[in-house]
Amino acid sequence: MNGKSMSFWLLGWLLWSVGALAHGPTPQKSDHKIRIQAPFERAWKAVADPEAICRWHPLVARCEYREADKVRTFELKNGESFEEMILEVNDANHTVYLRQGEPNVKALPVSSYSTRIQVEDNGDGSVTVRWRGRYYRGDTSNFPPEPLNDEAAVKAMDRWIQTGLEGLKGSLQP
Repeated sequence: MNGKSMSFWLLGWLLWSVGALAHGPTPQKSDHKIRIQAPFERAWKAVADPEAICRWHPLVARCEYREADKVRTFELKNGESFEEMILEVNDANHTVYLRQGEPNVKALPVSSYSTRIQVEDNGDGSVTVRWRGRYYRGDTSNFPPEPLNDEAAVKAMDRWIQTGLEGLKGSLQP
């Protein structure tokens, strides 16, 4: 390999290396579950009913559900709002599949999320509710500001999910 070829090879390798480092955001995950002493049918109804979350999620001030497009809009207690689409309510495996609508990073600092909430009958008068999410940070550029980075997204989604699970438990247990 002559000097000119070596220079081109080295330049190509350097450009590829820099490109590989600037690949954008990686998906983040949250996965939480809670055991609730409540009848299965009651717990499943509270999760499957698209408007019930308005009554049991502590961060929600009010919400509106549009049956036609299966979209619910949450107005949070902090005054911000965001939309969520109900993709499927699966009665066979007792799972609700959801996806973020138009993002509002002031309400939830994520640019895109999909979640699923599953209710499992423990057979002893209790249920386990598992809420899993996959999402991207609020700013998907290579150098996001702190309130829109991966850590902020994980913290916000964990809070949304864990607070929701605790609210569900509080609404179902005496």
